[in-house]
Amino acid sequence: MLGNQITVIGGAVYDIMFYADNVLFIDNRQDLLRQKLAAFEYGAKIYSDKVYLVNGGSGANVAVSLANFGLKTQLLCRLGHDFLGQDILANLKKKKVSTKIMQFDHKHQTGLSFVANVGKDNEHVIFAYRGANDYLELNVDKINTPFVYLTSLPKNYTKQMDHLFNKVAKKKIKLAWNPGTYQLQLPASKLKEYLSKTHVLIVNRDEALEILAKHKVKNNIKDLLKHLHKFGQKITVITDGAKGSYAFDGEQVFFQAVKKVKTLNTTGAGDSFGSGFVAGLIKYKNIKKALALGTYNSAAVVSKIGAQVGLLHASDLKKYKI
Repeated sequence: MLGNQITVIGGAVYDIMFYADNVLFIDNRQDLLRQKLAAFEYGAKIYSDKVYLVNGGSGANVAVSLANFGLKTQLLCRLGHDFLGQDILANLKKKKVSTKIMQFDHKHQTGLSFVANVGKDNEHVIFAYRGANDYLELNVDKINTPFVYLTSLPKNYTKQMDHLFNKVAKKKIKLAWNPGTYQLQLPASKLKEYLSKTHVLIVNRDEALEILAKHKVKNNIKDLLKHLHKFGQKITVITDGAKGSYAFDGEQVFFQAVKKVKTLNTTGAGDSFGSGFVAGLIKYKNIKKALALGTYNSAAVVSKIGAQVGLLHASDLKKYKI
């Protein structure tokens, strides 16, 4: 097993970034899982004077971020045999992400997302076509790194995830997990099975509420942290938007305020925070410093267009005095 290395598992897509002003925001606080809605006029044509084509996808975003921090990083993802896939592949190689264990699909196209950025804070709504990402094979035998970062996976991956979590437990590999939509919907018993073998769980407040929906828990961040931590992971991290981020190791709650910047795009904010946090754990072995690095990385990303453009590099760390 090679030191100072990490395997990232997840998706890679091409993002079309579209900016729109003609949107209506609807207060929906009675629904804890969909507290704010964005609506467009039915049948209308929505114009934009700003459109960008950029690389994205949780797996690729995290891998590029970790490589930027100087960690030897390999990515397990699946691309189509098309021009979008070739562009993503070239970008990963340019960013010094190892592509040796990546997969290529002759039947399905590379994933594509349409990202509608709306409102004064340029919050986003994503329309996603997963394409080849939905056919990723979790070849766990090819994973020989001391750390794994797992992002969202397609539906019906339970058997493959069983193999992955059993391997990390057997080999004592530290796994950081930022679950996707389908994984958040797993039965509590299955989530507990996986989280008992997880080193770091990273979710936002809405995702924490979704996991704990059937538990009697207050919508209070410290209550959420402590109830979620009972699932078995070593470190529980919850991001809470403009209110900051929190981590709990079973004994102490850590807090990091946000770094205020002008927000141009929130796509990739979660990926940049999570990858920054994990890079911080690996580099500093300190939760407080890891929260700070995740926060600074996320702030840098939302101040640029695209999920990878603003990511910090190792050379940026001196000015933040972490």
